[in-house]
Amino acid sequence: MIGNKFGFWKMGLATMALSFVLWPFWPLNSVFLRAETKSSLSPVGFEERLLATASGDRLHLFARRFQPGELILARLEPGNKIIGAWIGLNQHRYQFLKILAENPEYIAFISLDATAEPGDVLFRLTIVRPDKTWEASELMVKMEAKEYRKRKIQVAPEYVQPPTEVQERIEREAELLRAIFSVVSPSWLGDGPFLLPHHGKLSAYFGDQRVYNERVSSFHNGVDIIASWGEPVRAANSGRVVAASSFYFSGKMVVIDHGLGLFTSYNHLSRLLVRRGQEVKRGEIIGLVGSSGLSTGAHLHWSARIATARVDPLSLLALPFPVRTASNSQRK
Repeated sequence: MIGNKFGFWKMGLATMALSFVLWPFWPLNSVFLRAETKSSLSPVGFEERLLATASGDRLHLFARRFQPGELILARLEPGNKIIGAWIGLNQHRYQFLKILAENPEYIAFISLDATAEPGDVLFRLTIVRPDKTWEASELMVKMEAKEYRKRKIQVAPEYVQPPTEVQERIEREAELLRAIFSVVSPSWLGDGPFLLPHHGKLSAYFGDQRVYNERVSSFHNGVDIIASWGEPVRAANSGRVVAASSFYFSGKMVVIDHGLGLFTSYNHLSRLLVRRGQEVKRGEIIGLVGSSGLSTGAHLHWSARIATARVDPLSLLALPFPVRTASNSQRK
C-alpha cells in the first residue's frame, strides 16, 4: 500500500533495515519536484534508510544522498505511545516533534557538516514511553565522500583584507548569526516541499573551494543563481523571517526560520521586501536580486543550515517535507 499522509510517502516495509531510491510526486499543483543539476533542471530522487525496532517503532531517514552537507529528514512512526524521542549523532541530540496534534508521526532534521569525514556514522534512536522507560536502538549509515570544485575569484581588496574600522562590525554580525542559528523553533513552520527561490542557472555550487585574489581561501556554503538585477526572489518555503538587514559580506540578506532548526538565507539582494518577525508563505516574494556585499555581479546566493551544520540547499528540494496547511493535507 502506498499512501500520502501529511506529505509523506508510506511504503509499508517490513524489513529491519534497507536502502533504495524514491522519486517524489506531490499533491501540490500536480508537479514533480525539480532541482538544478550542472546541465539543467531535472527531477531528483531521494534515498531512504530504515530502522525497525523490537517494539514496532519505525525510523525512516531520507536524504538526497547520504553524504556530509546533505540534509537528512528523519521520520519516526511509534509502534506504541511515546512521550519523547531523539536521535544522537556525534555528540548532538536532535529532538523529534509532532507535525500535527492528530498525527502520530514525528519529524526531525539532521545533518553532518559539509567538512565532516565520510565513513560509517552511528545514529542512536532513544524513545521514552509514558511509564518513563527508555528504549535505545542503533542504525549504522555509511556516509559517502563528496568532491568539491576549486575556483579563483577576483574581488575588491577590502573584502579580502577588511579595513580595521569594519572588523568590529564583522564580528558583531557573525555573533548575531550564531545566535539566530542556535535557536530551534519547536514546530515545523514550512509547508510541503521546498522550491528554488529563483529559476536561473547555477554559476557556483555548494562546497566550491574559492581562492580570492590569489590569497584567501574559503568554503562556499551555498549556491549562486544567475539572475538579473531587480528580479524577484521567493521564499523557498513558509516560515518566519529572523533577519532582514544589511551585512558586510552577505549584503542585504533575508534569513527564514522554517522550524526544527532549519534555516535558509538569501544574500546580495538589492532590496528587502520583508521585515524581521514577519511570517512568509512558500513562494512569496521576499526581496529583489542585487549585488550588495561581497559580490562580483548581480546574482542570488542561497544557503541553508541545520543549527551549526552547513547544508547544500539543493538537497532540500528532493525531500518529502510534510504539508502543514489543512487544505493541502486533505488533498489526495
